[in-house]
Amino acid sequence: MIKEMDIEEFNYVITKELYNKIDKMIEEKNLPMENAILLLKHAGYLKILKNIWIFDFRNSSLNKRIEKMIVEENQKKKEEKNEKFLVDLCECYISLRTGFPPELLLICVPCLLKAASDKEETEEVQKDVEMALFALCFIEENKIFEQKQYLKEM
Repeated sequence: MIKEMDIEEFNYVITKELYNKIDKMIEEKNLPMENAILLLKHAGYLKILKNIWIFDFRNSSLNKRIEKMIVEENQKKKEEKNEKFLVDLCECYISLRTGFPPELLLICVPCLLKAASDKEETEEVQKDVEMALFALCFIEENKIFEQKQYLKEM
């Protein structure tokens, strides 16, 4: 349904209120986080494809939840960390947001670079690689974000 929307319809439906409702559904356990991630990645992907600049996500409670989850997942010890989950969170965050706090770029960029460098040739892994590359392409230039920081990961 989202694919068929034009820019006006997309902006009318995908609003701060919708993001806040999704956040509330996650909080109340009416929407599993895995399903929310799929929905958000799809909305973010189409937002980018349609070149829609919306700022509602930035001001939503869902944005705050995802930021917190990214930081918490990144702080876990290596053996406890769920890399796939962290990649999914970063892809959602970057595809839905405009203007990124540097501290979250310092988490998301290396995570996405690592996912994009996976050489396994299964169809599922290649889709994950494409989504990671797609998300990386959407990071706008940021004076604080210096390419030198990520040469090791590249």
